[in-house]
Amino acid sequence: MKKAIILILCALLISSCLPALALPEEIKAGDILCFGTPDEASGFDGRWIVLDPEHTSTGGEGMLLLSLSLVGSESGGPLVFRDIGDVSVSFSDRGDEYAKSHPGVTDYRGSDIQLWCEAFPEKYLSEAEAAALIPTWKSDDAIVIPGFSVPLPGAANGTVDFDPAPEVLQGDRVFILSVEEATKAAYGLGENRDRVAYFKGEAGSWWLRSPHIPTFPLDVGFVFPFGAVMDYPVNARSMYEMVSYARPACNLDSSRITALEKLGEENGKTLWRASFGPANALTYDTALPVVGQVLDLAAAVRIVFALAIIIPLLILALIIFLIVRHVRKKRRAP
Repeated sequence: MKKAIILILCALLISSCLPALALPEEIKAGDILCFGTPDEASGFDGRWIVLDPEHTSTGGEGMLLLSLSLVGSESGGPLVFRDIGDVSVSFSDRGDEYAKSHPGVTDYRGSDIQLWCEAFPEKYLSEAEAAALIPTWKSDDAIVIPGFSVPLPGAANGTVDFDPAPEVLQGDRVFILSVEEATKAAYGLGENRDRVAYFKGEAGSWWLRSPHIPTFPLDVGFVFPFGAVMDYPVNARSMYEMVSYARPACNLDSSRITALEKLGEENGKTLWRASFGPANALTYDTALPVVGQVLDLAAAVRIVFALAIIIPLLILALIIFLIVRHVRKKRRAP
């Protein structure tokens, strides 16, 4: 009896010295789940923001996660959606000829970025962590999102239009988001500032898997450094070139989490270190990025568009006024 009491007391003493553990049910939307092996060169820091703590991107049981930070190549370089060489896109030349001779150029399946996502688990996750990722099958519907709200070449209605992508995910464990997912308020991505992400401390651009309609046949969904969702050529070559990265996402089987340790809390978001089998003893950055002032590009374009109309009208009015004034003076002259 005494031995049993001593064992119980020892167990209580040991447990009181251990860090407090939590259950997956305590994770809420917006929290940060830490797992995977951080890699300074590529920018992967092992921090995943929880977009949905109860459902996958297809509505099943599990969690939908999105990398908090942007990730580049193994050497830290930018990533293209698909490498199509030295092909540039402008309003006058949108790449129609290239698209005609290279069908499927905006398809996510078989793209460079899809192959990069496919290799991601082996590079950055342990075997147990990779086994916790849920293979995902999904088709994307067509979607129209607000653009600059003014008619522009290739966007006569002032919107940004994307084609459907049937069977775009076929058992993928890591993938990039669609335009619909990247603009979903329920995921905490409803505003531009919600989509701002950083590559090694600097705001950067990231790819989406949705193909633009044929008005821009080489363009796919794209998130700019200030968080606006638009479209951009698959090889990141346009009138102005952008440095582009990936922001990987995954569906997680939360029942595979064997231990959950609270690392800190900031602005209502809790950072958790997750273990999947063997204890995760890796160190993760607990300082969350602070999003500053975000440019409202759509509003700026609308202002410029309005000024482009108003200023010529004012100049014309001034010219008419001066002509009328000159004629009147001439008539009054003796």
